[in-house]
Amino acid sequence: MQTFRSKIDWWFWGVVIATTGLLLQFLWTMYVKGTMQEYPEHAAVYLFTIVLLWWPIFNTRYIVTENDLIIHSMLFKWKINKADIIKISASNHLISSPALSLDRLRIDYAKNGNVTHILVSPKDQKAFCLALEHDLTK
Repeated sequence: MQTFRSKIDWWFWGVVIATTGLLLQFLWTMYVKGTMQEYPEHAAVYLFTIVLLWWPIFNTRYIVTENDLIIHSMLFKWKINKADIIKISASNHLISSPALSLDRLRIDYAKNGNVTHILVSPKDQKAFCLALEHDLTK
């Protein structure tokens, strides 16, 4: 079993860090002004948003086992049989996916008789493709 972490683009880090800083500033201002007791729901929403921002950074990973590719991102989990993978190709599509970078791999695979795909962004794409026993199609 091999685990691959998602590559994270600089702009993603920028958004997460800047937004976290802004929300922490809001919380600090509420604390200093003494309004945290008046508006606890605001503080709860700010803290919840901070957790949601950082969760994919710590949680997005791709696990290659003997027979499967298992993709984790936040509450979502995909399990793809390695034998069902048709091809892996480079992509930089913006569509929502369990990838924290635009340097992505598109995995085309068979699911219930149909061909579908998912986008991932492992840090080490070559090792990831080797673990899946597939060549990267250009």
